[in-house]
Amino acid sequence: MSILLLTSVLFLSLLPTSTFAVDTPQPGSAAPNGPAFSPPEDPEVIKDARSILRVIEPSSSDNAMVYFDQNQVNFKSYISLEKQSAGQAGAGGAVTCLTPDDPKCVSALADTSFQQIKYDVAMGSCDARQIAACIKSLTLVKEDGSKVKAEPVTRVYRKTSPGWASTFNSKTNSGYPGSDGPWIWRINDGGKSTDYLILGLVSALFNRPNGVSTWDASEKSLRLSIYPVKKFENPALVEGSGVTGCLAVDTGVCYQRIAFASNLRFALVMRIPKVITGWLNGRLDKPVAYSENYDENYSELVVEGNTLEEIMTGKWLPNTGAVTQYLEESKRAQTAAPGSKNLDIAGIDPDDANSVRYYSSLSKLFGNSALSNALSWRLNTTSSAGQQFSGPCQKTDGVQGIVTSNASVYEPGSPKWDGNEGALGYRIAAPTFKADGKTQNVGRYAFTMKAELIKCVYGMSKLPAYAKVEITYDDTGEKKTASVILGTNKDWVNLHADNFEYTGAPPTVSVKLDGWVKSTSANSNAPTPNSGAQGSTPSVPNSGGGKVTITCVKGSTKKQVTGVKPKCPSGYKMQNFSAPAAQQVQVTVTCTKGATKKIVTGVKPQCPAGYKMSAATPVKAPSVPAQPAAQQPDAPADMPAPQSPAGQPGTPNQPTKPQPNAPAPQFDPNADITITCVKGAESKQVTGKSPVQCPSGYQMKPMGPGQPGMPGLPLDPVQPGIPMQPAKQ
Repeated sequence: MSILLLTSVLFLSLLPTSTFAVDTPQPGSAAPNGPAFSPPEDPEVIKDARSILRVIEPSSSDNAMVYFDQNQVNFKSYISLEKQSAGQAGAGGAVTCLTPDDPKCVSALADTSFQQIKYDVAMGSCDARQIAACIKSLTLVKEDGSKVKAEPVTRVYRKTSPGWASTFNSKTNSGYPGSDGPWIWRINDGGKSTDYLILGLVSALFNRPNGVSTWDASEKSLRLSIYPVKKFENPALVEGSGVTGCLAVDTGVCYQRIAFASNLRFALVMRIPKVITGWLNGRLDKPVAYSENYDENYSELVVEGNTLEEIMTGKWLPNTGAVTQYLEESKRAQTAAPGSKNLDIAGIDPDDANSVRYYSSLSKLFGNSALSNALSWRLNTTSSAGQQFSGPCQKTDGVQGIVTSNASVYEPGSPKWDGNEGALGYRIAAPTFKADGKTQNVGRYAFTMKAELIKCVYGMSKLPAYAKVEITYDDTGEKKTASVILGTNKDWVNLHADNFEYTGAPPTVSVKLDGWVKSTSANSNAPTPNSGAQGSTPSVPNSGGGKVTITCVKGSTKKQVTGVKPKCPSGYKMQNFSAPAAQQVQVTVTCTKGATKKIVTGVKPQCPAGYKMSAATPVKAPSVPAQPAAQQPDAPADMPAPQSPAGQPGTPNQPTKPQPNAPAPQFDPNADITITCVKGAESKQVTGKSPVQCPSGYQMKPMGPGQPGMPGLPLDPVQPGIPMQPAKQ
């Protein structure tokens, strides 16, 4: 097998997947009675995998429906409490309510014998309920960069999903996030109106042991999809009923999924409770994402991406050999109706823990063609939501990253870290061709994650500008590599790789950052000091072998470090060492604040906040590495400047005192500076912004009073390398 990586493009991304969802009865309650019919066939309507396969059921018997598609879920709000721990089987006196105010659920919540708590929270419009799991905004991003904001126009399930106010507490995981029902969002663009149904759901399952107030989340998930829809109207349709071919059923109307227009990009802002953590995946192209805090219980996730053509795999297969083994292991045969001629059964989620393995065992039976290809825009937590990182890089607070692909199946959780190769790997699989059997499926892969997390994983304090994407097939081991840009956005990083081929065997997509060096530390995620991408503070050259003092800055904090080759602590940057010290123009300024003065020396000295610059003294560039002058302590205005014997080595000389009534010279550190450069008897003047440097072979001549481009302050001769002391004002 071979795989061809044609091009690669970088993009921020965030993705998760959900699939065509059809309303089914809520756990513990029957669906409302509806009509015993389905909407008529409509070529505009997009079908899910199961609906497609039902139309082409084979005439022979003993076949099984095998496909990979996200299983259908409810998108209505409800609460369930049971007298058993999560994961235990058997009836435990379960109660189900549409709101937490229902007397049944109020009583059960007060009864500590109810140890299992589950809720589904439908995401509505934040305009309707602000403190909730909700959609804050949906925006169409056009190719020219202009944006069209959608408006929420119709709420679905007003009776069967009334929603409730938030009682959620993120510190204890107790209480219920605010909920609503789905909404229809309308975009009017250029005289054309399109309706989109956003189906979003936050679900969680908790254990509440006796006597414990904190709820322990054993399962939690986020599912969200955007669907362009059309309406099929019939007065017999009942709100909340389950009707095949309908995304949602409201009173007298069925909302049906139709195709996206091509080249659409959406930006979605959602508010989610902080119980949702870990990794997301989905169906987005060229995605960009980041998260922000909303309040102590909720965060906001911002996701932008194009629709992505999803490759769906499925087929009726004879119930023998590998198919029988799959049915037994997955227990899917148990979902078939008793006495069925053929097994009409549920499929496997694309991110199921066994999906790649199941696909590999059945790929030859599926053949080289997809069941269908349709544009999608979906997000959801992975089935495990887990991170494949060790030790200090295991993060549990909020959404950490998103990975996306158009493949039929992919591994759950985050990409896996390989400390020997320095790679984040992700296994995916899809058939070679689209449903027509001729057009080739083009591979898409992207991820976006918090910058601090990827730095921890790679052991880097500074990230490189580029990464390598490597595609490797399991059967041949052949590799194809391309370089992509590592993008950044609001403390998240992202990359995007396009146009590789699916050729049968599941490939592994690996991402390697430029400059990574394998660590010799026992902790594979520990920083790698020798990495070229570390961005560690450079040491100061010291040709004389003596000690040198440097100033290190971190925001408004400064530290001085002295040594033979001093380095700044982690997180600090060395101040004023952008050019060799012998070529830097050092300037000393006097800063005043009322009767208080401070002295600051540097290439571009700046006064502290609240101080004004009153005088500036240029200092001869030193012939040895510069020692940036430390700020002087606050001193009263009448304190005399330090005195020292003239000409004593290593001691500042006292400049001439200016006239008492002379106005204080003003100095602009961003103004042009003129220096004189000498080479034997030859001299040149060079003008520019600090630091101004002499041509190769020339040395800078000490500056005298009134030299062009410099303040006209009187100067005494100075010894090389010694900052001058400013005159007393």
